[in-house]
Amino acid sequence: MRRCSRYLFEAPWVLLRLALIISAVVFSSTLWLRTTNQWALKNLGDTFLRKHIGRRPIVLSSHYRPPHEDSGNYLVIIFLGDTRMPHELYCFSNDSAGNGMSQRALVQRIHEGKRAANDICSWSGFLAECKVAARDLPVIGISTVESIHQSIDIHPEPSYRPSNGERHKLVVCIAPMYIYTDWQIMLLGMETWLALGATKIIVPIQSCTETAYRILQHYAKDDLVIIRSWPKWPLLSDVNPNGLILSRGIEESHVSCLHFVKPWAELVVFSDFDDMLIPYDPSTVHPLANVEIIEKIARDHPQAGSFLFEHRDVQLILPKNDPGQSPSLDRFSFDFLSNTHWKTLCRLVRQKTRVIVNASRVDSVNMHETGIHRFGYVQVRVPCREAHFYHMRHSYSNIGVNEKSIDLTRLSDMINRNYKARLATTLKGMAQEEVNVSSTESFADFDKCMGSINGEHWTMQVSRCLTPHVCHNSHPRRGNDPCVATTGLYRFKRTGEDYVVVLQNTSFIPSLPNCEAPHPELTGDYFYMP
Repeated sequence: MRRCSRYLFEAPWVLLRLALIISAVVFSSTLWLRTTNQWALKNLGDTFLRKHIGRRPIVLSSHYRPPHEDSGNYLVIIFLGDTRMPHELYCFSNDSAGNGMSQRALVQRIHEGKRAANDICSWSGFLAECKVAARDLPVIGISTVESIHQSIDIHPEPSYRPSNGERHKLVVCIAPMYIYTDWQIMLLGMETWLALGATKIIVPIQSCTETAYRILQHYAKDDLVIIRSWPKWPLLSDVNPNGLILSRGIEESHVSCLHFVKPWAELVVFSDFDDMLIPYDPSTVHPLANVEIIEKIARDHPQAGSFLFEHRDVQLILPKNDPGQSPSLDRFSFDFLSNTHWKTLCRLVRQKTRVIVNASRVDSVNMHETGIHRFGYVQVRVPCREAHFYHMRHSYSNIGVNEKSIDLTRLSDMINRNYKARLATTLKGMAQEEVNVSSTESFADFDKCMGSINGEHWTMQVSRCLTPHVCHNSHPRRGNDPCVATTGLYRFKRTGEDYVVVLQNTSFIPSLPNCEAPHPELTGDYFYMP
C-alpha cells in the first residue's frame, strides 16, 4: 500500500492528476458557459437588490420667527419631502464674532394625520425649526448630516415692513394662482375682502393671464396686494413631486404665507379668490364687517388659535360679454351680483371649511382645517348660522335654487362705489385698455378631472393624487389671451447619502401655450441627479 501511494506522487502520476484537474475545469467551464444564461442568473440576483436613493428635501422658503413669538433666535424652514421616510435637517450659522453654531432642527409634517394613512399623495410639506447664532443672518447652511462641509446655503426671506409701521388687523392669503383663475372673479374676491375689512392680500402666482397679472401689479403699487412667486417643483431623477402633492401645494403655500405675514399681521385668512367671508345676511354688509365677525367670535373663545368656517355654494352668473364692444375695466362692474338670489342652506352635515387664524397662535394651516397650534391654543368650529364663507364659483349658476334666498344688492353697491374710485386711482393706468374676454370653457376639463378623482375616493382604489397637475386640458387658451408664469432655479447638493434641493431665485416669464408654468431648471454639485 505504501508502495502504491508513493507511486502516486512520482512524476508521471502528478502530471496525470494535473491533466485530469485541468480537463475537468475546462470541461465544466465550457458546459456552464454553453448551457447557462448569465442574464438569467443576474436577474435572479436582482431580486435581492434594494433601491436606496436617499432623502431629497426641496426647500421652498425660510423665515425667522418674529421677536414676540420666541425666546431666542429661531429659523423656520418650509420644505417638501417624501412622507414615507423620516427627515432630518441640521442648521449651521455664525454670529458677527465668528462663533459657529450647529443645531439639529425639529421637523414636523405640515398636515400630520391628514392623508397620512396612505401614500396616494406621497410627498408633502414639512416644517423644520432650529436655533441659529443670531437673528436676521443673511445666510444659513443646512444639511441632512451633521457636517458643515456637506451643507448648502439658504437665504432666509427678509421680513416685510408695512409702510405705516403698524400691524395689520386682517390679512388674506390666497391659494396659488394658475390657469383656472378668471380676472372677473379675482376682482370680485379682492374688492369684497377690501370692502369688508382686509388691508392686505397676498397672492402667489404660478401662472395667470396677462390681464390678471397687470391688475395685481396696479393693486400692489397701491400697497393693497403683495405678489409672490410660486414656481413648479423640479423633476427629480425618478419622481415628479408636482403630481404627488395635494392640490398643487395649496397647504404648503398657505404655510409659507403664514410665516411671511407673522411679524406684521394679527388675523390671517386662507382662501381662494372665489371664497369670501360675508355676513350671514348679506343685506347687512358694511365696512369692517368681517373684522367685527371674527373679533366677536374670538371674544367668545379666548383659547382659540384658529376658526373653521363652513362655506356655502352660491348661485353666480358672470356678466355676458357684449359682442359689439371690446371688454375693458371701465366697462366692468359688479352689477351681475343682482342676478344672484340663492345659496345652499346650512345643514346638519358639516361642509368643507375655510380657516382664519390668530397669526401668533398657529404654525401651520391645511386646506380645510388648521395644523399645528402653539402653547395649547385650539381650533374652533364656527356654526354655519353664525357666519360662513360664500363660495362663488363660475359653475354655480343654478346652485341653491329654492334653498336660501339672498340679496347681494347692498354688497354690489358697496364694491361698485369702491371700484369706481379705484378706476380713477389704482387702475387708472389700464382702465380703458382692452382686456381679454373671460374664458371659462377650459374649466370643463378641470371640473371633470377633479370630479373623477373625487369619485375614485369612494372606491378602494385611487389612480392618482388629487391635484390639477395630473389633469390634461384639451381647450387651449386663445391667442389673444397671453399668460405669464413663474419659473425657478433650483440648486442641489449631495449631503451624505441624501440630496438637499434649494430654490435659489424666481422670475416671471411668458407661460407655455396652455397658460401652464414651465418646469424649473435644476443644477447641482454631483454627477447623479437627485
